[in-house]
Amino acid sequence: MICLGCSCLCDDLDFKNEDGKITVSNACLKGFKRIDSFNKNRLIPSINNEKKSIDDVINKTIEILNNSKKSAIFGLESSVIEAQNESIKLGEKIGSIIDNFSSVHGGYLIEKFLDGSVKTCALDDVRDNCDLSIYWGCDPMSTHPRLMSKFSYYPRGKNRQRGWEEDRNTISIDARKSLTANITKKFIKLRPGSDFELFEAFKDVLSGKLPKIGDKRLLMDVGTSIKKAKYGVVFAGDGLDYSRERVNDFIDLINDIGFKLQPVMDSIGFSKLLFDRFGFINSINLEDKSHSEDNSIFNVLKSDDIENILIVESDIASYLPYKIAKRLKDINSIYIGPHNNLTAYLSKITIPSSIAGVESGGNVCRMDLKEEKAEKVIDSDFLPSYDILNKIREGL
Repeated sequence: MICLGCSCLCDDLDFKNEDGKITVSNACLKGFKRIDSFNKNRLIPSINNEKKSIDDVINKTIEILNNSKKSAIFGLESSVIEAQNESIKLGEKIGSIIDNFSSVHGGYLIEKFLDGSVKTCALDDVRDNCDLSIYWGCDPMSTHPRLMSKFSYYPRGKNRQRGWEEDRNTISIDARKSLTANITKKFIKLRPGSDFELFEAFKDVLSGKLPKIGDKRLLMDVGTSIKKAKYGVVFAGDGLDYSRERVNDFIDLINDIGFKLQPVMDSIGFSKLLFDRFGFINSINLEDKSHSEDNSIFNVLKSDDIENILIVESDIASYLPYKIAKRLKDINSIYIGPHNNLTAYLSKITIPSSIAGVESGGNVCRMDLKEEKAEKVIDSDFLPSYDILNKIREGL
C-alpha cells in the first residue's frame, strides 16, 4: 500500500488485516499511526456540538453556502487530487476564496519550485545519484521520517552503491540541533532570520575568500564539500520563513552552486494544482481568479467580511495564534475530516470523512510532483471527502 502519512508517499508498505487486527510493515511511526487511526478519535456529524445525521450536516452546509455572500475554502494538503479538484469546482460555483497551508508556511519556496526558477529532481534520481544533501531549515527525521532512509542518505542507489558510509555526504543547517542534525555529518547552527548572512558567507567561500561570520573552518570545509559534489540537493523547509524576504538570494545561491531544490513540505500537490489552473499557489479569489495576500487564511479570519469557511482535512487552528483561531467560533465554520482536532472543536459543523489511502482511494502527489494511485485497504461506512464535496456542490 501507499502511505499518505507525509508527502514521501512510501509505496513499499505491507498491510494485513486479520479479523480487525492490522499489521503494517515498513511504515514509520507517523505512517503507522495514520493507518491505525481508523478506529480511534473519529469525528461525528454535528451542528453546534449536537450529533446529527450525515445528511443533516451536509444539507445544513448547503443552506449556509447558499445564503452566504463571502465564503472561503481552506486545507486539502492531505487530501487526494479528486478532493482537491472538487473543492475548486465548489469554490468556482459559489465564488469563494480558496487557500491552503502554503500561505502559512513555505509558499515562497513552493512557488519558486513550481515556476522554473530553480532546478528540481525526482526523489528516485536523488536515491540513485545524490552525493551531497543539505537540509536547510527542515527536520525530515521528524516530519518525513523515511526521506533519508528511502531516498537521500542511507539507500544504495544506482550510482551510489556504497551508500552513506562512503558515497554520500550530509549537512544540516538549522536554528537547533534537530534529530536530522544528529545524523548528518556536519551541522551549522544559525540564528532564526540570519540565513542571508550564511548565503553571503558561502558566496565568499566559493569565490576563494574567507567567510566573515561563524566557524570559518567549518564553513570552509562545507564549501569544499559543495565544490566537490557531483549531484547536490538542497532540502529546504519552513525554517526559512524568518528569511522569506531573501528567498531570491537563496534561489540564486542554489543555482550558483548547481544544486537541485526540494521543499520538504506537504502542501506541494495542491499548490501545483492551483498553480497549473490559475497561475497562483494559494490565496485565490475564485470569483475573479485573482490573487491577494488578503485572501490568505490568516487575513481572512482577521477580516470581518468573511461569513463562513469550509476547512477540509487540515487542522489549521493548531498553527494559528489563538486570537485568530478562535474566530472560527464566531463565523459559520465547517470542518470535513476523519478525526477530532482543535479545528473540529472550534467549528460549528463537523462532517466526518474516510481516511484517504486507508478507507478510500485516490490519486496523490509526492513532494517531487510524481503522481501515485492510493488504494483503500479497509472497508468503511465513512464517505470520502471528494464525495462529500460533490454532494455539497450538487445541492447548491
